[in-house]
Amino acid sequence: MLRALLNILGSLKLAVGLLLLLGGILATATFLEANRGREFAAWHVYGSTWFIALLAALAVNILAAALSRWPWKRRHAGFVVTHAGLLVLLAGAVQTFMHGSEGQVVLREGDGTSEMLVRDESLIQVVRKTPSGTLSTELAFAPGPGDWQDGHELDFGVEKGLGVKVLKFYRHALEHMEWVADDRLFDGPALQLALADAHGKVVAEEWLAGNIYGGEAVIGPTMYTMLPIVEKSMEQDFLDPPPIASVAAGVLSLHCDGEMQRIDVAEHVGKKVAVGKAGVQVEIVEYLPNARPNASGRFESRGAVARNPMLELLVYEPGNSKPTRQVAFAKRPLLNLDGVHGKPCRAKFWYHHADAKPESGAAFMQTTDGRLFCRAAAGGAYSEPQLVREGGDLQLVGGFKLSVRRYLPRARHDARFKPVASSPRQKNPPEAAALVEVSTGETTRRIWLRRGDPLHGTCTIPSDQGPLTLSFDYARRPLGFTLRLVDFTRTQNPGRVGNATFSSAVEVMDPQADDKQSFDISMNRPLSYGKFTFYQSSFEDAGHAKSASVLAVAYDPGRFLKYLGSAMICGGIFAMFYMRAYFFANVPRAFGRRDAQSLTPPVPPPVVHSAAESQQRAA
Repeated sequence: MLRALLNILGSLKLAVGLLLLLGGILATATFLEANRGREFAAWHVYGSTWFIALLAALAVNILAAALSRWPWKRRHAGFVVTHAGLLVLLAGAVQTFMHGSEGQVVLREGDGTSEMLVRDESLIQVVRKTPSGTLSTELAFAPGPGDWQDGHELDFGVEKGLGVKVLKFYRHALEHMEWVADDRLFDGPALQLALADAHGKVVAEEWLAGNIYGGEAVIGPTMYTMLPIVEKSMEQDFLDPPPIASVAAGVLSLHCDGEMQRIDVAEHVGKKVAVGKAGVQVEIVEYLPNARPNASGRFESRGAVARNPMLELLVYEPGNSKPTRQVAFAKRPLLNLDGVHGKPCRAKFWYHHADAKPESGAAFMQTTDGRLFCRAAAGGAYSEPQLVREGGDLQLVGGFKLSVRRYLPRARHDARFKPVASSPRQKNPPEAAALVEVSTGETTRRIWLRRGDPLHGTCTIPSDQGPLTLSFDYARRPLGFTLRLVDFTRTQNPGRVGNATFSSAVEVMDPQADDKQSFDISMNRPLSYGKFTFYQSSFEDAGHAKSASVLAVAYDPGRFLKYLGSAMICGGIFAMFYMRAYFFANVPRAFGRRDAQSLTPPVPPPVVHSAAESQQRAA
């Protein structure tokens, strides 16, 4: 019974059928990889369950074919070794499919990393502050190479009051930005503006929005600002600004507890000024005519010409042992350091300076009761303020007309994404985007995030557990050591047409070996360190006439088995075809007389003729 089963499972017909099926699948996978990309073929073919099942069926056929020859003899050596090599090769391939990984490392000169990016996996990270400290939740998943169909969702469950779902995933997506009214989770006011020329033709259309720090938008050749006021007394700085033409360092308006006080900056540098009724004091530490950030993160003035006037301030509040640092910019009146300190300052500022001239366009102010005022800007000066409503028009310089198509007093930025087709030959296709739903207690919010995007890859939203910071990026895996790029070299072909070679000089700092080693990685010379192999893949423009080296990283746990299996197959074939003469040259001595006689072709018996037949044949 067992022998019959082995003969069926190890039959040559079954082997031929499986090999033909495998060959057809591999040919199809090659076509898919060329037209849909490597990730598509790996996801739907090489890494699929049915493909591994096909390899398992082939392994059963090979094993049954080898066992059907049992008991093995010396002449079966090549046959057994070849089949064993095939099994070892298949085991190595399955181990690579199941546990292997591929990634990427992008380094600029002088930078180092101890992690690699895994392009086949994505990571959603949620950071929140708890009474015991900052809590980070990392959720990794493999989205696949294509867009998710409607109804396909990924639910990560609920952990410590935080629930996360991925509702949609687009492999390649383009942004479609919108502003929606939201009285609860609003960012600030938003205006949909349309700019028309002298003939009434709309030449540009854009959204202008602002948060507590203000906002800007460029529409055609004009600049627009949005100033949402949080202190009622600050409305006077927009509607009735102080005269500053003859004031060298400008005028600073101080606001606290609903009161306003204006002071001459030049006369109060280094002095404390009381403001409000609660004992708050403000000190002008320094006046910077042309403020620029330095390497230490502080501001310094580059020259005496007032191109970007700024004030360094200290705010002394009752109950605080140390003063709070603040800044005031003439060109950005609502910009301050509240976001750095993590809490709002009781004192607010509006810095007026004669040299902070506006660009052509308009400035909008939203009052504390939701009204909207506008001042047109032309020739470096503002016009008189006027009340603006939705659907109203504003005449600008040069015959241009600005229309307020929509006014949302409380709006939320709703960045949405649409799927787009991409070709594997496209050099820089659009990144992936996902619609993520976050739930904390009674609060549920849906946010679009684009993977690895500096603007839309991270988002901070309010919740009943405090602010939540979400980020969407590629998954990362530790290397176990630090890889630092020392130098990147790129040479071009004669005539500077195309790249001839490029290589990376790297340093490996291994904490386990407590050693630092130097290596060179080029296109034809990879680096194998630990369990990883680094290949020089390509390079990217890093700006400032420098390049970033792109290294492909591979971990193949089945490599040894695949090499061993290939060697066994070659050895088995050699034994079967090239050593046959050795195995059967001395058959009589090796197997004995009886075996030799059984292997010797039979000799026909002699033919005996009668006497008459003999005489007749002799005649």
